[in-house]
Amino acid sequence: MESDENQFPVIHSKISKGWTVAIKAFGSIFAVLIPLMMILMTGFTLASESIKFEIKILIVVLAILIIGLFVWLLIVQIRKKSTTKIIRVTVDKTGIHHYSNKGLVKSIQYNQLMPDPENGKYDFFIYLDQTDTNMDLCFYVLDDAVEKVVRKALFIEGDFVITNGNTLKKHFIKGIIMFRPDLKIDPGVLDMYKLNEEHNNNPFSP
Repeated sequence: MESDENQFPVIHSKISKGWTVAIKAFGSIFAVLIPLMMILMTGFTLASESIKFEIKILIVVLAILIIGLFVWLLIVQIRKKSTTKIIRVTVDKTGIHHYSNKGLVKSIQYNQLMPDPENGKYDFFIYLDQTDTNMDLCFYVLDDAVEKVVRKALFIEGDFVITNGNTLKKHFIKGIIMFRPDLKIDPGVLDMYKLNEEHNNNPFSP
């Protein structure tokens, strides 16, 4: 009989340092240019004699709001940098795990997944928001803080651009099929990740 390692190999995240640098560089340029443009526009507006006083006040208020927003975003980014950076994501026979350079940060383990507490159709499913454009893969876990089963979304997190995020999600779903056949998976999820055959071939799947 094949071992779990052969049947379900470990998959690690792949990163693109080039895309990561490009996105961060673009964000930094954008964060500098927008406030600078607002300051210049405000200066020209105040110096102009042809613009009404009410319009000048409106432009100044708008500039203050936009610059304040960018300052707030900058503070948020600085705080993020001071927290733990996720550098690697792994999917194995126990679940999906996020690591920093100091070790494990957080995990979603297969044995933590719960059935729908309201006896819904599916335990792992696609959740559409009100716009029906943002599709999240959702599941249920027990929240010890409130002592009840809550819905969570599956996100692949990292401080770098991860190029195989869909592969990691697909492998995690494969793990649910293999190790948690008691859970009901939305057929839409199986279609999206082309896992219908593997689900149907699992004799323990509902």
